Amino acid sequence: MELLLDIGNSRSKACLHNSGNLTEIQLEDISAEQWLSVNAVYCSSVAADSRVSALRERVPLAIPFIQIHSEAQAFGITNSYMQPHLLGVDRWLALVAAAELYPNLDLLVVDAGTALTIDWLNAAGLHQGGWILAGQKLQQEAVLSKTAKVFSAELETEQLSPATDTATALYQGAIAALVGAIRQAYAIKAAQRIILTGGDALLLQKYLSDLPVELESRLIFQGLARYIQPN
Repeated sequence: MELLLDIGNSRSKACLHNSGNLTEIQLEDISAEQWLSVNAVYCSSVAADSRVSALRERVPLAIPFIQIHSEAQAFGITNSYMQPHLLGVDRWLALVAAAELYPNLDLLVVDAGTALTIDWLNAAGLHQGGWILAGQKLQQEAVLSKTAKVFSAELETEQLSPATDTATALYQGAIAALVGAIRQAYAIKAAQRIILTGGDALLLQKYLSDLPVELESRLIFQGLARYIQPN
């Protein structure tokens, strides 16, 4: 059994991998008996090194701790960055997992978290570049930090429409920006599948029902799992 760690900008997530099965778990809930069954820890981090170090201290010293980084090429995926290590490892792992789940297809891989990332991956496994936008909460915080009389609220609606109060206007404006970016990316180069993951994936999915969207909530963990048996 392996422990997979996804250390994001705003929170950390853990998952146990056992013979291909993934079970999400709180790190503090791992029992002493479970630790005895963990063969290795595989870690993905886009956070500060100090957060990785803090989590690493909670792992028994006898267990190998393997931190994954973006590569120029692996698992049939070719990184488009001139300096491959500068591609966020979360984006890299999402590409690796998406290609495994949906092989030989042109894909648009979207991770809706603190930031919204959009990456193009063609059927041959070539990463064709991507975009990074502020996520919906970050967008709202940016407006709130610069305005005195604007306040926010999370008011989910079934459709995007002109708002008649400030809180709804701010919330729907942020959602509209993200949905619009995904639609624009799809318009630039139509994909056979849009792979959607991240904390806001379910929220955005309902505004994209006319597009070929596949929801994959554990995409980063699935990418990490590829490194357990890389051949």
